[in-house]
Amino acid sequence: MAPLSATTIPLLALSLGSTTAFVAPIGRGASWSLANPQRAVRSSTSAAATRHNTLRRSSAMPATSSLRMVSKVAEQKAAKLRETAAAFRAEAAELEEKQARERRENALRSFNTFDSNKDGSVDIAELKAGLESPLRRSFTKTLQARMGRKPSKEEVDERIAGLPGGTLFPDELALKLIQTYDQNGDGLLQQSEFAPTEELRTRLENLLSQQREDERLARLEERQRQMDDKMRPDTGAVVVSPGDVNDGPATTADKALSALPYLLPLVDGILFAAHLFGAFPEQTAWAQPLAAVLLALRSLPFATLIGFFSLSIGSSNPRVNKLVRFNMQQAINLDIALILPGVVGAITGGMLGADAVKLAPLSNAGSDVVFVALLAAVAYSVGTSATGRSRTSFRCWGV
Repeated sequence: MAPLSATTIPLLALSLGSTTAFVAPIGRGASWSLANPQRAVRSSTSAAATRHNTLRRSSAMPATSSLRMVSKVAEQKAAKLRETAAAFRAEAAELEEKQARERRENALRSFNTFDSNKDGSVDIAELKAGLESPLRRSFTKTLQARMGRKPSKEEVDERIAGLPGGTLFPDELALKLIQTYDQNGDGLLQQSEFAPTEELRTRLENLLSQQREDERLARLEERQRQMDDKMRPDTGAVVVSPGDVNDGPATTADKALSALPYLLPLVDGILFAAHLFGAFPEQTAWAQPLAAVLLALRSLPFATLIGFFSLSIGSSNPRVNKLVRFNMQQAINLDIALILPGVVGAITGGMLGADAVKLAPLSNAGSDVVFVALLAAVAYSVGTSATGRSRTSFRCWGV
């Protein structure tokens, strides 16, 4: 019996364990039943799906709640903005009504002041009488600022008498001012059409400014008309016709004459040749006679000044040949260009004083460069003029 028991007991235990693996509880008691494996799988899947849906609903609930809160806050803010805008509109309407009421009250007071005969309307005479007093005060202040003292009553009256019409408030301006506010076109201002005194003064000052501007433009037009009349042939004025302008080909005399204007810059620039003639006497011997003539011309009183103005007048004379006029203007530009190095040298010498001797080599070199450049410009201009060309210009002189 011992071997049988040793084999049978393990087999029974194995069978019991296999059986209990397919037994499912049907309640909280001790009753058990065999379970269907497929049903167990479906039950497990359904439970998992239920848990997923529950988790999804629980995660979506906070987002929906947040959106509702944001929307509610936005609606509250929008309502507050609408309330604020409505309050501003009410305040603006109240302010406009207050201003309109104040304007009506001021206009009523002004009307009662201007309507001296109490006939219910203001005519030109009453309007002038009411506005001349403040205009006179304003005119007196302006006159006092110009004179630097308070003018007397006689001085103010004298200045007013010298104005157009002899008054500060002409009738035509009073009529324009009435027409600005006259709604029914009767030439009078009733109480409903009247404006406060300050507004009337401002409008009148604008009319006065416009009148002065119109008078200024009329004077300019008259002056231009007089100038045009003077330029007409029938008035005896000198009128240059196209036939009087000498723009034709240059003759031999014109070519020779076009070289003479360059004596002016040579006379003024001969001083820059002092070092060059002293350092190279043999090489510059050929130019010594010309230098002597230039120095002699320079020593004449007002010679260069007279020559400058003569060339200026000649260069604007249309009867002079175009080639000669051109070279006259070129000579003037060269002469003007020589002013710059002379001014620079004078300022430098004045600033350095006795120490200016130390810069003598630099000053001599600068003088040599200026004189050589002048000679080159004159030679080029004379050479081109000899061929009859008049369109040569030196851009450095601004021609």
